[in-house]
Amino acid sequence: MHYELCGLKFASELPLPELLPWSGDDRPADVDIVLGSVGPSLDEAIHVGPFFQASRDGSCRYEIADVAAYRIEGGRRITIAPRLPVGEPAIRVFLLGSVFGLLCHQRGLIPLHAGCVEIDGKAVAFAGNSGAGKSTLAAAFHRLGFPILADDVTVVDVNGAARPVVLPSFPGMRLWRDTMDALDISSGGLDRVRPEIDKYLIPIEQNPVRSPLPLSMVFHLRIAKDHRQVGDQLLAGSSALSALLDSVYRRMSAFRMGRREALLARLMRVLAAPSVELTRIMDMDQLDATVDHMVRRVRTEMELVSG
Repeated sequence: MHYELCGLKFASELPLPELLPWSGDDRPADVDIVLGSVGPSLDEAIHVGPFFQASRDGSCRYEIADVAAYRIEGGRRITIAPRLPVGEPAIRVFLLGSVFGLLCHQRGLIPLHAGCVEIDGKAVAFAGNSGAGKSTLAAAFHRLGFPILADDVTVVDVNGAARPVVLPSFPGMRLWRDTMDALDISSGGLDRVRPEIDKYLIPIEQNPVRSPLPLSMVFHLRIAKDHRQVGDQLLAGSSALSALLDSVYRRMSAFRMGRREALLARLMRVLAAPSVELTRIMDMDQLDATVDHMVRRVRTEMELVSG
């Protein structure tokens, strides 16, 4: 089967129901996903850890015990050795998460640990660590009619356009049950992300974003201890670069692949989009107010740029 992810054509032996079918031309696939053997170690390894290995030629090995082992080569090929039945969602969760992040690094793309939505024809990302509320914010934006480009990993391309652009990810959100209950989203008929956790994959079926969009702003999410800390602050220079670097998905793996300098050079180009530190209270009752604040902040910046 052929699928689309971030504008790339994937040919996959593993069914990937989370992705859109490929609707473009009949060119060869950009990425091949095959089922096969993945050895216990890489040749000429320059890093060996319990989950991740990197070799001198840039190849990677990633393994989650009792789920699957993955080998990622040249940004063009992923070999999967399943430890579970092939149809188990957990295999795809890690494939479309950590493994895809490693593939992005190999291809010279920047995966940010961020959700992303479209506001007035531009991409707006909101980055944060696990638990910062990225997917919850994405769901709040979606509920208010803003198209979603990504809920957890936002892929930025600086290799061709004059300004950084965001490549739309797969059309779906991953939400915990308590968030779904608060947003009045039913879990009926939905697959759990993994059988042992109460988190669900919610497909976005109406008008998914399929074309790259220019990156307008990156919010860096922080959690306030009390209301006196709530607000935003424009970051500049080294502060903005540091915040972006902290937001890179699988950053340490990229460093261990020998891609530190190349990554930093690409992040310098992402600085063309403003970085804003957003400190907020983690309160479901404040979600819509947070979305409204972010939208107004983005539109104010757009007016300044255009004016």
